[in-house]
Amino acid sequence: MKNPGLFYGAIVVAIIGLLLAIFYAIPGLSHPLVSSNPLAAHYKHVALFAVLAILGVVGALVSRPKAASH
Repeated sequence: MKNPGLFYGAIVVAIIGLLLAIFYAIPGLSHPLVSSNPLAAHYKHVALFAVLAILGVVGALVSRPKAASH
């Protein structure tokens, strides 16, 4: 049996990555962790967090628990 904690952790990583990608795509909000204009959209951050979300989805698919067979 695969580790269910890894499955749920990967789902959490995917959700957080998606939310942060959306957050950094919205201009006009103050974005932390940037060196340039904090009110502009930061597409490098969007790409980074989108890749993190995709990795979380792939990790969840790879580690998903299998149904018990009869």
